[in-house]
Amino acid sequence: MKSGLIIYNEADYQRNVWFVSKCIEEFTKNDISLSYVEEKEVLKYLNNHPINFVIYRGRDWNLLKRIQELGIICFNKPYTNHVANDKYLTCSLLRKNDISCIESFLSIDDIKQYPCIMKSVDGHGGKEVFLISSKEEAKDISLKYNKQFIYQDFYKNNGDVRLYLLNKKVIGAVKRSGGKDFRNNYSLGGEVSSYNPSKEMEDVAESIAKLIDADFIGVDFLISDDGFSVSEIEDPVGSRMLYKTSDIDIINLFVSFICKKLLNN
Repeated sequence: MKSGLIIYNEADYQRNVWFVSKCIEEFTKNDISLSYVEEKEVLKYLNNHPINFVIYRGRDWNLLKRIQELGIICFNKPYTNHVANDKYLTCSLLRKNDISCIESFLSIDDIKQYPCIMKSVDGHGGKEVFLISSKEEAKDISLKYNKQFIYQDFYKNNGDVRLYLLNKKVIGAVKRSGGKDFRNNYSLGGEVSSYNPSKEMEDVAESIAKLIDADFIGVDFLISDDGFSVSEIEDPVGSRMLYKTSDIDIINLFVSFICKKLLNN
């Protein structure tokens, strides 16, 4: 019997117990064993437990690279995880490939007007994202968090859209709007609804998935009166919003995709 691991850090696991349980249930139907292992314990676990694949739901791409070097198939791959979890790297890669995205700067001095957006390069879920009005405010935040930040112009928007992609194809989409502040994140109280993306938006998202060789990601777009721009890439991407707004069983599809990959290896 083939076997695999699903990996989270402990805090994220507690928020995603249902996702883990659903994955285990779906793999069991396919006669594949799946176990949860905490991120800090995974290398020790692998010393004594041969496995075929991992589903990595963390953000340490160096750890994932070490797992891949053991000959284990990884979903997603280290490169995908690396790009998606560094907002400046994401922006640089997209702009290099002529994909429209919100331009990001490493220095506050490159910002021409205020207010502007300040984000940690590795933040997620709307955390460590600030609307700032001065260089002094940016300095205070930098000192408090002691992290690398990027700076972006602030755009009035009509909400943002997340496209879910599996095997480099768009599976579904949701729109987030009406957050308690300038952020529309569902986890921060934003409203979520089903969304029908344009062919152009789908093409952009799928080109990004191909560019970073992604298995299962989200691509976020900021929507304005002038069109749309890519905001971020999400890996790991959550599934709550898609289940809330559609009848798409994304975990079932994800597991089926992995099972087919395993058959070919």
